[in-house]
Amino acid sequence: MVRSSAWLAAGIAGLLAVGAATAASASAAGPRAADPSWHTVFSKKTDFNGNFTAVVATGKTTGWGFDGIGFSSAPTAWERSGGTWKKVAFPSKTGEEVDAAAASSPSNVWAVANDAGAGAQVLRWNGAKWSVAKAFADQIYGISVLAANDVWVFGMLLVPHVTPALGVWHYNGSTWSQVSKNISGGSALSATDVWGFTGTSIEHWNGHTWAATPVGSLLPPKQTSGLNFPQVVAILALSDSNIFAVGNGNQEDDGGPVVVLHYNGHSWSRVAQGLFGFGPQFQQISSDGGGGLWLAMMGPAEGGASSLLHYAAGKLTKAATPGKAGTLTTDAVAQIPGSTEQLAGGFTHAAGNLGGNVVAVLLQYS
Repeated sequence: MVRSSAWLAAGIAGLLAVGAATAASASAAGPRAADPSWHTVFSKKTDFNGNFTAVVATGKTTGWGFDGIGFSSAPTAWERSGGTWKKVAFPSKTGEEVDAAAASSPSNVWAVANDAGAGAQVLRWNGAKWSVAKAFADQIYGISVLAANDVWVFGMLLVPHVTPALGVWHYNGSTWSQVSKNISGGSALSATDVWGFTGTSIEHWNGHTWAATPVGSLLPPKQTSGLNFPQVVAILALSDSNIFAVGNGNQEDDGGPVVVLHYNGHSWSRVAQGLFGFGPQFQQISSDGGGGLWLAMMGPAEGGASSLLHYAAGKLTKAATPGKAGTLTTDAVAQIPGSTEQLAGGFTHAAGNLGGNVVAVLLQYS
């Protein structure tokens, strides 16, 4: 009995010593790093036109944000270098809005500036200056940049089979060629491996033909009242066995439900669903670098609050963002290459008033 007590005492003393050593080590190492969160990295006071409508990251501390919704002035381009953002000459026009941007390197950045009712410009940064690469007569709402000689742009069919659209065009470094007339949006892996969508179908280009896969059964059901319009609204191809698509039921006034679809190399399945408004607008989704997605969502009609949604492990959740509820509208999101960090663009405003006290903002998730 005495011996057992001695061992017990010794054991307790040893555990206390280990605990003290662990605590001392933790103290010496400093406090635990804070969990990643969204925070403002740049803001610009402006008039009601102010809004970072597109962003692209080209490195951990390099990238671009595009500001302005094109009513009274032309949109502007802001280059990130380290901790600073600098305005750079940009050949945009009054009436335009930059709705998409992508890059393959810091010296190969592309942006799309749409002018409602007057076509679009595809603009390119070559590391020294911006120039107009191509003008189109229709709108463009998606772009994939794989290299300087492998660029894809996608027009949006706002109402499938009714509203005309640009379709899909490819740039090979010297010429542009139309690859399809009726694909609404897409994401390219190579010149012979492009994924797109239109209406309730996923489309795949193999370099010669498009093949359609119906996914209507995975989308929110069509209501008998006719007050919703389920369709695929975005796609992101990460590899041939890892492709995400997003659908929206587009319920009148409120939008949604939002569904996330996934392709594993063999078949499509629905992996998440939730009521989160309209969108993501203009195919604004990005990889979270860890198997999930970020989505820049429009809010319900009549000025409803937008949100940044995170998809991970089968769930869609609304992310916490800076400021008071209802004072931030986010329109764009992009992954910082090789990381789980993100850039986002939008604007802050008075609560419930999208035109009051507007400040264009860029956010980072890190």
